[in-house]
Amino acid sequence: MSMKHGPLPNTDLELDVPSHWLNLSPQLPWKLPLPQDADGEEASHSFLARFYSDECASIERLEGPYATECLIPIPQAVLHEYRKYRPTRLQRARGLEQRLKYPGRIFFKREDMNPTGSHKPNTAIPQAYYAKAQGLKELVTDTGAGQWGAALAWACRTQGLACTVFMTRSSYDSKPYRRYLMALAGATVCPSPSEMTEAGRALLARDPNHHGSLGIGMGEAMECASRRSYARLALGCMSYYAALHQTVIGQELVIQLAREGVEPDILIGCVGGGTNFIGFVAPFVARLCTMASVPRRPRLIAVESANVPVLTRGRYTYEHADAFGLGPRVKMYTLGRDFLPPRIHAGGLRYHGKSPILSLLVHHRLVEATAVDQKVAFTAGQLFFEAEGIVPAPESAHAIAQVITEVEQEKRQGTAATIVFCLSGTGYLDLPSYRSLLGFGEVGTEAPFS
Repeated sequence: MSMKHGPLPNTDLELDVPSHWLNLSPQLPWKLPLPQDADGEEASHSFLARFYSDECASIERLEGPYATECLIPIPQAVLHEYRKYRPTRLQRARGLEQRLKYPGRIFFKREDMNPTGSHKPNTAIPQAYYAKAQGLKELVTDTGAGQWGAALAWACRTQGLACTVFMTRSSYDSKPYRRYLMALAGATVCPSPSEMTEAGRALLARDPNHHGSLGIGMGEAMECASRRSYARLALGCMSYYAALHQTVIGQELVIQLAREGVEPDILIGCVGGGTNFIGFVAPFVARLCTMASVPRRPRLIAVESANVPVLTRGRYTYEHADAFGLGPRVKMYTLGRDFLPPRIHAGGLRYHGKSPILSLLVHHRLVEATAVDQKVAFTAGQLFFEAEGIVPAPESAHAIAQVITEVEQEKRQGTAATIVFCLSGTGYLDLPSYRSLLGFGEVGTEAPFS
């Protein structure tokens, strides 16, 4: 894939929003494994369409243009919504460079400034559009920290759809402002496990204080949607369609870096399911896979939580995406659908698996995987706030922690790589988690570092 572009605009705001999504699957040298049904056979369209909208089912099965076309046109109605906030800014982290005494350059792509505060609207908008076009009335989903739930609730509101969100109970309790944001957009928000589903009631009967998981929330969402002919499941992280939609990030990034005269040496993003990361690095993956020789081969680093070490310790196998085995099985790195994560504060990184497209790239070592302890991540988030005046989402703080690790390694080697990372979300609604983990804000406490 060519990385060359025509005359470059003067400001980010003059950049046009990409008119197409970048479809990675036909550009890879390896076949993207398709979902399976309960019998271990390749899932049919009708099977997947029981869970997803028809268009999303086609994307998951790589049907029609999704099997062969490298560029997928973005519907005009979706572009109209994108233009409310895209393109997003590429910003140089001069404060962080100075704080770390780094002679190299650090840039970050600002998905934190999107509606509802994260990269999630990039896929919530088209999913709501597809549902509306099909004549559906409601989308049902799960959410961890609430970034995805808030984005889908807002997108559904713009399309006149109902939205039901099963929010992991530990985040429902510890991050109330995100559920308030969902409710502000008209969504029904349920703590998961909940009394609304048979699966949820069974878990609560065994443990009334069950703190839930993303896999449990997804299973409840599947059960709920299956009882309503007018509703379908919407996924913000595990699906190929969500990764496809996120490629607007990377396409903008390529143009913005070219305008700065920059070729990145290292690209870093946090990974829950992996869609913000895939969207961020997609053009670079395409270039590495389709060009015979690449003059400058950047490192692509996916950063997960050390409390949920899916890529670094999991198995690459077919597994159900939900905890109850109600939906399709997908080939991914996984800790198993029965895995129950600890009560970590980075709610979006608690899922038991990683998306098939990310898992495939890690399996073939095109993408590096690393894990970061949450205390290290939150400390990095505080440092970033001090240096740049921006509070990153706890998930994004994992990427920042890895940036700091790479900087220290570069300094030891006497080199100065150009590092670019994705700031996938804002952390202003996560301040209680920062306070809980770092211990500030009470009389007699001290900052964790000077």
